[in-house]
Amino acid sequence: MNQHESRRVAMQAVYLANQDIKMLPADVEAKTVIALDLKELSAYSKTLIEGVVTKRDELKGELASHLKKNWRINRINQITLAILEVALYEIKYSDEIEPKAAVNEALNLCDEFADPKTKPFINGVLANFVEK
Repeated sequence: MNQHESRRVAMQAVYLANQDIKMLPADVEAKTVIALDLKELSAYSKTLIEGVVTKRDELKGELASHLKKNWRINRINQITLAILEVALYEIKYSDEIEPKAAVNEALNLCDEFADPKTKPFINGVLANFVEK
């Protein structure tokens, strides 16, 4: 499984985890393997899942602080939120990918899973976390 595929799996796992915020990373991983009919998760998928689930409150807080006035995190579509969380985790904590590449990967995931109209929103929010 390449890095993009690992990221795609992790994003879907984060989406699943956001449906039940009490799930531990190991539970999310097990349910993801079943839901996506996988033999196993890649090491990178596991790293992303554990990282996002463990730092969920921090990531959501940072994302919320960069939303426009009168916007709240709970108004964001759940798929879009999962894409943002994975990307922000990679920007802040991953040595595997450059921050600008993480934004590009988030936009690729948007093409696959979200409404294309959300691309400017995703790009705009994540741009706040990338050094120019």
